[in-house]
Amino acid sequence: MGAVHVVGTGDTKAAELRYVRDLIIAAGVPAVFVDVGTTPHESAGDIVPDEVAAHHPDGPTAVSSSDRGEAVAAMAVAFEAYAREHAADISGIVGAGGSGGTALVTPAMRALPVGVPKLMVSTVASADVSPYVGPSDIAMMYSVTDVAGLN
Repeated sequence: MGAVHVVGTGDTKAAELRYVRDLIIAAGVPAVFVDVGTTPHESAGDIVPDEVAAHHPDGPTAVSSSDRGEAVAAMAVAFEAYAREHAADISGIVGAGGSGGTALVTPAMRALPVGVPKLMVSTVASADVSPYVGPSDIAMMYSVTDVAGLN
């Protein structure tokens, strides 16, 4: 059995993502924090951005861009490839983020088989989520007060 992958941008939401990972572990379920942050930072993830970026089809430098949109889109491609390669090790995914984090994490969720638990806590979950969910079994949960601190 694999681990629940708690995924998000560690450059902006590391404390929140570690908290979720630790709650899952405290419940007796293996879990890892996958940092998919796209700005330079000291990662606290169990799986760091460079490990994820290495799965991009054009190589790890493809996620290096000063344009946030380009970097997020490239990391989404890399994380989707990572999820496909490591699907047997992923027993579920919990993502947390705003619009960028949601766009980054959900393609990988859609790539996993139906039945693998997928929860995206997102600031955009109160709107039309069809671009993120598509024809999959992703559960979206509105964060109400943003994903900013342990609120």
